[in-house]
Amino acid sequence: MPRRPFFYGYVIVALCFLNLVVVGGLMAGFSVFNVALLEAFRWSRATTATIASVNGLVYSAMAPVAGWAFDRLGPRIVMPLGLGLVGTGLVLAGGSRSLWQFYLCYGVLAGFGIGCIDFVGTTAVLAHWFRRRRATAIGFAAMGLGVGIVIVPGVQILITGYGWRGAMILLGAAILVTHVPLNGLLQRRRPEDIGQLPDGDSIEAPDRGATAAARPSSRPTGQRDWTLKETLSSLPFWSIAVGHLAVGGGISLVYTHAVAHLIHGGLSKLAAASVFGLVGVVRIPGTAIWGFTSDRIGRERALRLATLMGMAGVGFLMVLGSEAPGWWSVAFALLYGLGHSASNPVYASTIADIFWGRNVAMIVGLLEITFGLGAALGTWFGGFAYDLTGSYQYAWILELLCLATVYSSIRGALTWKRRFRPDLG
Repeated sequence: MPRRPFFYGYVIVALCFLNLVVVGGLMAGFSVFNVALLEAFRWSRATTATIASVNGLVYSAMAPVAGWAFDRLGPRIVMPLGLGLVGTGLVLAGGSRSLWQFYLCYGVLAGFGIGCIDFVGTTAVLAHWFRRRRATAIGFAAMGLGVGIVIVPGVQILITGYGWRGAMILLGAAILVTHVPLNGLLQRRRPEDIGQLPDGDSIEAPDRGATAAARPSSRPTGQRDWTLKETLSSLPFWSIAVGHLAVGGGISLVYTHAVAHLIHGGLSKLAAASVFGLVGVVRIPGTAIWGFTSDRIGRERALRLATLMGMAGVGFLMVLGSEAPGWWSVAFALLYGLGHSASNPVYASTIADIFWGRNVAMIVGLLEITFGLGAALGTWFGGFAYDLTGSYQYAWILELLCLATVYSSIRGALTWKRRFRPDLG
């Protein structure tokens, strides 16, 4: 019996994992850069938070462009380009001396770069390489987001040793030297390009007399290419769009302001960064667990369990203070880290389940507009709420609402799928 050839889809998962390490590190790393910038420039918290807000706005505006480019040029061009923009943006941001320079380098350049490698690119490429194990594959790739959060204490150590400028330059240079060439050499658009089938299925040679209809096909039954008009007039698109807004707002609130909140509650800078790093430690297995669970028990049930965990974690964050037991901060990291890690594999697989086809990257890009808007609003609101009240409590109330909205949006999309398009699989 001949041995089955190595499935190249595992290489694609590994590349997406490494790319998402960059995304997670950039998003979560701003939490410690935020503290350093507050000390260096004496800006208000709302002002420094707008740097991340510009990043989110640019990401949302350019995500459809990234999706269009991905559908036409493929990941071997788009992903190295995006990583190059992220690395260059960080290097240039390390030399910034005014707010507009941060907006241009960290906001515009890095924001567009993230749009090429984050949710749009990862979902689109893995949707081609995996069908039955789609959420599992996306979950393993999304473990990179957790690793990116884990390096936050390392970013704080870099800032302590080399200053925030040196830390940004070193991180940007590392991306340019490692991630850009790896993606340029190894990325591939779809398994058919190298003579394989999705999920590593065997290609059986058809009989000479077999008809075209009897020959193996990689296109699942019931799938079709959604037009832009059909997509924008469909209920699942707008349901997921609202949820995407909540995902962006919720993640940006915690990623930008959690470290500052922990420091305000009495922890040292390194201790606060370490607690936040624990969120990433938990997220590493969490995304894989939720992806696997989602494929087994269903997207909605998996996300329901995850949402309850995430909300419990935010509850611990809300009651943290100088008098709180130390284990409360650990409970926040464990529960929130595990709970919020479900959004990436569940959302990505749900979108691919419903909208898979030649235009899937464009559709994901359109949905990412609302994610970026949510991220921009979330980072700004956290700083604004603190400047206004001297507390982050209103920010965490909004976080709870975001988590509830995330679950409701997926439930709405999947209810539509069950009632009107069960043939989508």
